[in-house]
Amino acid sequence: MKINFKTKPLKDVIPLIALLAILLLPHKGYSQAEFTTWGNMTGIRVNNQLMEFNSSLAIENQWGETWRTRKEGQQIDFERKGAQKIFSYEMRDIEWKQTIETTEEGKAEVEITFTSPKDTLINAAYFSIALPEEFGTDTKFSFISKPSIGLGDINIPFSEAHFKAPAQGITVQSPTRTLNITFQKSTEVVISKGTEENPQIRVNLVLASGEIAADNMFRNTFVIRASGEIDTTPLTLQIFPDQEGKVFDGIGGNFRLQNAQTDPQVIDYSLENLNVTWSRVEMPWREWHAKRTADPAFEAKRGNLHPKVKAAMEMAQRLDQQGIPVMLAAWFAPEWAIIGKPFKGKHPDGSMGNRLDLTKKEEIYRSLTSYIKFLKEEYGVETILFSFNESDLGIDVRQTAEEHNDLIKELGAMFRAEGLQTEFLLGDTADLNGWDFTTLASMDPESRPYIGGVSFHSWRGWTDENLIKWRDISNRVNEPLFVGEGSIDAGAWRYPQIFEEPTYALDEIDVYIKIMNIAQPKSILQWQLTADYSVLSGGGIFGNNEDELYPTQRFFNLQQLGATPEGLYALPVKADQKNVSVAALGDKEKGQYAIHLVNKGATRNVELSGLPAGITSMDLYITNKKRSFEKTETIQVEKGRATFSLEGAGFTSLMTPN
Repeated sequence: MKINFKTKPLKDVIPLIALLAILLLPHKGYSQAEFTTWGNMTGIRVNNQLMEFNSSLAIENQWGETWRTRKEGQQIDFERKGAQKIFSYEMRDIEWKQTIETTEEGKAEVEITFTSPKDTLINAAYFSIALPEEFGTDTKFSFISKPSIGLGDINIPFSEAHFKAPAQGITVQSPTRTLNITFQKSTEVVISKGTEENPQIRVNLVLASGEIAADNMFRNTFVIRASGEIDTTPLTLQIFPDQEGKVFDGIGGNFRLQNAQTDPQVIDYSLENLNVTWSRVEMPWREWHAKRTADPAFEAKRGNLHPKVKAAMEMAQRLDQQGIPVMLAAWFAPEWAIIGKPFKGKHPDGSMGNRLDLTKKEEIYRSLTSYIKFLKEEYGVETILFSFNESDLGIDVRQTAEEHNDLIKELGAMFRAEGLQTEFLLGDTADLNGWDFTTLASMDPESRPYIGGVSFHSWRGWTDENLIKWRDISNRVNEPLFVGEGSIDAGAWRYPQIFEEPTYALDEIDVYIKIMNIAQPKSILQWQLTADYSVLSGGGIFGNNEDELYPTQRFFNLQQLGATPEGLYALPVKADQKNVSVAALGDKEKGQYAIHLVNKGATRNVELSGLPAGITSMDLYITNKKRSFEKTETIQVEKGRATFSLEGAGFTSLMTPN
């Protein structure tokens, strides 16, 4: 890393920046500042390619401890005002507001305000930019600054700083990338080059430091220009149709009813326009059997069926009558069935939810059985799979792995004794990190006969290692794997306008394609196909009463993925570009194939090989910010090979013609 200590007045540097932009910025293509659901920028997309960097807002206290904005790490609000994306935060009693706006090709403006509700002392509050690996040891820094810098100008007691100086802007340049940042107000720039183990360079732009008076507002605007080489290296893609893996049925959906006014229209639209192959419905156990001494089935037959239970059962019946298999998941237990009072949030020991009172185990089992039996006898619905929702975490029933195992083998035996064929969904964990919750039950020969599937939720933890573990668990019990809840940010219900951002849509489908490729699930059940986390907008959803109901980019991603012919097998696929996620499916006997690609990089050509000789053409579909499950062309296949253009920043599918 080289730091250029020569400083230039702002007026002398602007022409150089403009010339650099002319030379390096492409003149065509799509440009957009991209960011996570919690507001950290991931880069600026130029000509469909993401010029990567990772921003965060951070506070370093007087003892050198640092807190950064991160996923599920702070309270967030989000709203869109035209082109502006506005994030509001509360972090360590500090209030932040960050406004991100793409203003032109390769350029974004970021306005940040910072205030403390009480007098406080900090080392610094700052806007931090972590540079990707393209910025290595040969990175150079040039500063837009005053003609001279005095020793008194460098005064922030910042930990692990390798360079500190006040400036009005900075240019960071590597052989392939350039990042230029100018500041509305001169501020101190703190550069750290990391450690030998983690050599990532950070550029920290200080907003405030030292003694912070209560309600004193600090504000600065940073104009970020990104440019660099566009990587259009062709993608080499090879599939292996002889190695057929697990069956993929298609997309599914969660139908947990929570919004009586807006749920029906979303459910109707989804069932009419999506190929839904699996469903998951709530069992409102708390309302089914609120009073311990009551016989819930007897009361229900007398007409004393709670409206929430009735609605949930009718939802299950509707799905079942459409030929969609039904899973049941229980969230809230009756108060008599748990230890202590119903609890939300975290206990002092960090745990969540309530444990079941296992001194009443027999009553609990009979209560759960009575619901499933009533649903079968009175509504004609054979429940395929049952689980407690995210019981590894405690949303809202909390179990240990031992209790999870006992429930499966003991309640499973009661189901059989009562003539029910319902099996258990092993795991149904809060995320992919919870795979060890399943180990005991997956190894217990007494539980195995009652396990009908394996499930995780995709909110976090989708590493290759975790995905391989879940695939192994599915293979161990010889039952299909499901993504019981599919999406990427469990807290996004607090700031639902984020669902309409192209970045969210692209990231979500990218995770799905990675999961399909490595873990080979039978179905991915979207959370939800109701108004909650909706893939539709308007019609009063998320407070949008101005527009009629309409599908978002996320909806069309699902529609495109759901168009995969049912029953195709997962196939191995090799791809040589890291910015492209690929999942391949096929059936040699049927002669049907589908290849799904998410390209997070620039538009590039694809050289595909490995298709069987009988395949002569494939239809190409794309969903992105501008296209909505649009068939763009038919690709000709000769001797198992095809060449086509893969559009950047989008979800593309190749499917054999019907």
